[in-house]
Amino acid sequence: MKFTIGVIKNILVLTSKVIDNPSISKDSKIHNIRVLSKKMRSILYLIKPYLKNKEFFQSQNIFYKELSKIFSQEREKKVMFDTFTWIVKKCKLSLDDTSDIQVALRQNMENNIILDSNIDKKLQICEQSILMAISNLHTFENYIPKNLTLGFKKTYQEAYEDLIFALITRDIEDIHLFRKYAKYHMYQIQLFPNQIKHPKKRIKDLDKLTSILGRIHDLALLKNYLQNNTNLTNSDILIFCIAKIQKKLIKKVLKSARKIFKYSPKKLKLSKTS
Repeated sequence: MKFTIGVIKNILVLTSKVIDNPSISKDSKIHNIRVLSKKMRSILYLIKPYLKNKEFFQSQNIFYKELSKIFSQEREKKVMFDTFTWIVKKCKLSLDDTSDIQVALRQNMENNIILDSNIDKKLQICEQSILMAISNLHTFENYIPKNLTLGFKKTYQEAYEDLIFALITRDIEDIHLFRKYAKYHMYQIQLFPNQIKHPKKRIKDLDKLTSILGRIHDLALLKNYLQNNTNLTNSDILIFCIAKIQKKLIKKVLKSARKIFKYSPKKLKLSKTS
């Protein structure tokens, strides 16, 4: 599996153009920054096994993680409101019976907009950071080997082992950790499709899988909020509905994950052209 610095440059340049485009919504820009962060970290995990200088990995990993965290509050509050709307519809609840929760979640978002009216400034900081990363791309060339097969296998192994553990515990945090590495695995295939057989199908399966895993995490976020705000009318009913749907989704997604990650790392079949 051959790697060129151009792969990294394309990701950074495209994201910079999205941020700079006035016709693209702020939500879309924030989403693109978060995807950039995950793609770049997936690349870092590809080169990690070959690095003698672990400080390079740590510094780059922190840089892209912090880039994503800049908008964590905005995202979380919007996710909770969107998840609330979804769960009310899914469970056929009355908006009148859950109006207190709806008002509180909406107020959270509006307060965030009032208190954090500098989203444009944050986007500007992100763009400057990305442009700086582009200008420093030469630093990557000192660390990237010609063949990254081992890095790809290591990422798959991490996802596989996290899945085995999540199958035992059924714990939300363990499931979330599995999702993290399943996403890295998916992005690595997107960036280097020749490394594995039937890449399009696998990317499609992984995308569906990680979307459901994301829904489970969003439900957990809303559930935690409600458990900390039990004064809201009928919060207990909503918590019960969330727990019920979470249980079903976890059972479904772990069963699907077991099929997608059916091969042990040693038996993982890579393409001969990788």
